[in-house]
Amino acid sequence: MGLLNRKLTEREKAAVYMHVFGGVNDWELLYAVADQKDGKIDPAAKGNNYPSKWKNTPKIQDYIKQLEKDRTIALDQEYKRGLQDGKNSVLDNVPTENETGGKKAKVVDYSDPTNQARKLNELVNTASDPGEALDALKVIIQTQKADREAARDQKTVRAYLPLSCYSCPLYEKARKKGGKQ
Repeated sequence: MGLLNRKLTEREKAAVYMHVFGGVNDWELLYAVADQKDGKIDPAAKGNNYPSKWKNTPKIQDYIKQLEKDRTIALDQEYKRGLQDGKNSVLDNVPTENETGGKKAKVVDYSDPTNQARKLNELVNTASDPGEALDALKVIIQTQKADREAARDQKTVRAYLPLSCYSCPLYEKARKKGGKQ
């Protein structure tokens, strides 16, 4: 079989690209893509251990590592480019040392509901645009409504049961009634 040689073919490269960038984990399919001749898939490759042998060859493993490294570098560059362009910048609203008077900037966790409410109140109070204040108020009202509904749904119902059935007033009453007949 030609796939177990030392040099990568273009089909093998394409199959590994499918795995790394396309998320394809069906190694029999990837092997068939790499081994395809004249548009026909080798039926002998289905169900045998050739795909596993091919997958574990050093040339394939090295190429997978190389592509994953290249993909990580490309994603990091894209992320940095997005930050430079102002896209996806989470740190835009964090005050710098100059804005905080030379002190180290404090990062606020807005996943905490109290910090969210504090920020919304700040937005309402400092909004120059009435539409911005209205939007913040709407969010405050929605969260309060959701909190009320959650509190209503989680009301605890407590039922106090007697220590034993024989000391239950209902049991006593039914026993007396049953005894009279």
